[in-house]
Amino acid sequence: MTTAGWLALSACGGEGDATPNSTSGIDSSSSSSGSSDSSSGSSGPVDTSSTPATEGGNSSSEGPSIYFDVGQAADMGLPPKGGAVCSSDLKLVVDGDTGTIIQQCPPDQGCLAGECVLACAAAAGSDGATGCEFTIPTSPFYANEFPGATQAGPCHALLVSNPWGRPAQLELAHGGEDYDISVVTRVPSGIGATTVYDELPGSGVPSGSVAVVFLSHRPGVNNFTSLECPIEPAVLEDTAAVGTASGVAFELVSDTPIQVYDMLPYGGAASYLPSASLIYPNTAWGDSYLVTPPHAETGAEWMLAVARQDDTEVTIRPNTAIMAGSIDVPPVDVPTNYNIDAGETLQWLSTGDPVGSIINADRPIGVFSGNTYLRVTTADNPSSGQDAAHQMIPDVNALGTEYIGGGLFSRLAAFAPESVLYRIVGVVDGTDLEWDAAPPTGAPDSLEAGEVYEFESREFFSVRSQSEDFPFSLTQYMSGTLSGQPGCGDVPGVCALGDDEWVTMVPPQQFLRYYAFFVDPTYGTSTLVLTRVRGATGFSDVEIECMGDVDGWMPVGDSGQFEVAHVELFRSNVGVDADCETSQHVASSDGDFGVMVWGTDEFASYGYPAGGGLESINGVVLDPAG
Repeated sequence: MTTAGWLALSACGGEGDATPNSTSGIDSSSSSSGSSDSSSGSSGPVDTSSTPATEGGNSSSEGPSIYFDVGQAADMGLPPKGGAVCSSDLKLVVDGDTGTIIQQCPPDQGCLAGECVLACAAAAGSDGATGCEFTIPTSPFYANEFPGATQAGPCHALLVSNPWGRPAQLELAHGGEDYDISVVTRVPSGIGATTVYDELPGSGVPSGSVAVVFLSHRPGVNNFTSLECPIEPAVLEDTAAVGTASGVAFELVSDTPIQVYDMLPYGGAASYLPSASLIYPNTAWGDSYLVTPPHAETGAEWMLAVARQDDTEVTIRPNTAIMAGSIDVPPVDVPTNYNIDAGETLQWLSTGDPVGSIINADRPIGVFSGNTYLRVTTADNPSSGQDAAHQMIPDVNALGTEYIGGGLFSRLAAFAPESVLYRIVGVVDGTDLEWDAAPPTGAPDSLEAGEVYEFESREFFSVRSQSEDFPFSLTQYMSGTLSGQPGCGDVPGVCALGDDEWVTMVPPQQFLRYYAFFVDPTYGTSTLVLTRVRGATGFSDVEIECMGDVDGWMPVGDSGQFEVAHVELFRSNVGVDADCETSQHVASSDGDFGVMVWGTDEFASYGYPAGGGLESINGVVLDPAG
């Protein structure tokens, strides 16, 4: 057993899985199935059936045997009335009728189902983005399909936020080998050129602080400027699988609930091609995924699955041709089976857009998707540049039936509303869409399974289906650089701000009331897009710890159900308040709300949701075999 495994066991007092192997045990097989074509605005080969939505966490055909799985848990949204319930930050037991605090859980515990339990068990039971065990693959980067490229193997780093009331002790492993977390981790303070990287204290990541864990880089990696990490990382090689291949992921385990994001490459504007993702803890994974990647205008589209348990059977049914590689190539529209062990990955590079492909498993898996060289053109930037993009995507049962298009903090002159590109994908045949206000130009009024549309809008909107049995996916882009505002770290005045990026969006059904999140201090500008939901007594204030209550709320559509605020934390390395010149931030409210984080600098940007629930909120079943 690795040290990481031991730490997890000691934290929760249970038995864990076998640890990842450094050698691959991948086996694959195919079976025949029907086929159909997929294109923008047309149906893909997704076979679905819809059953009534169920409550509780994500499910699989076989009960998981992982470190922190506590089985079904109460919803972490609006608590039921009556009895003892949990506060949204999991630190308090409160009366469900009056909101009176019944008990404050000690620092080594958290609230689950109205009582204080071990902290990691509480986080696992919440089916949210906070957890104690994470398995993180290195996503394919620019030119991944071309072995030997000078850009291969850039700095891959994890951004770790500790929202708990005690330090978080971390352990890191890769391929069965443990690494000294204190050597490869730093605690940043300040922003921009004043950022200081302190060594990790012996007690772990301090409460209320963030840390950067440097995972890997290939010595000498560059893209005109160095893409190496600022310190020597754990692994001195390219840890991404190359092309259609198998690989090995990193394992990060904590004795205290944390939130994790990854950045590839890490390094701010000088990295030129960055992308980032919220990383879901292992306990929030599902076993069935509809692949919802960005578009495939340029670069190589890819899909990736990672296992948390040995002898996991993964089935993929791609709807586009897969490039040949070092593992068996799954035929189009044919379910193909593979077997992998804990910590192992399967990566497929496609020749077209794999949107609507199905990836299922007999045990929970994590799934990522992206594009190695994404181009995002809009009405504001019809000649966009290109960047790498990657996101961890939610399982099909965590997808919502309603989403809010909240736009971007504008990069145009006078902060004129920016034209934002969105991508909407159907999951179930016969999905009818209701838009508030009118649907944007090019947006559909209905969707079939696997059907995809892209559209632009300068206005906020909400879109919903007819019921919980008809989920769908909505993701959002940032176009290539725009030069209407200042905000770059090293360029005074108006500059070429931001670049191509793609992010997943959280449905209001998965909004929370408390977020502790990270912004990268190496980017000149950090902004937020907040969306709040009207409650029984109206809209609740949203407080950002460094600045107080947020103002400037703007209505979404005509229904009065949602409002959006665009918030600036710092610009050109100067905070709106001195307290905002930091990496760690906290936002909270008495009502449900969502947070999207954006970092921009000269020809560089990243984005990700600050967090959200990952509960099963629909009962859709995806069947790769038809």
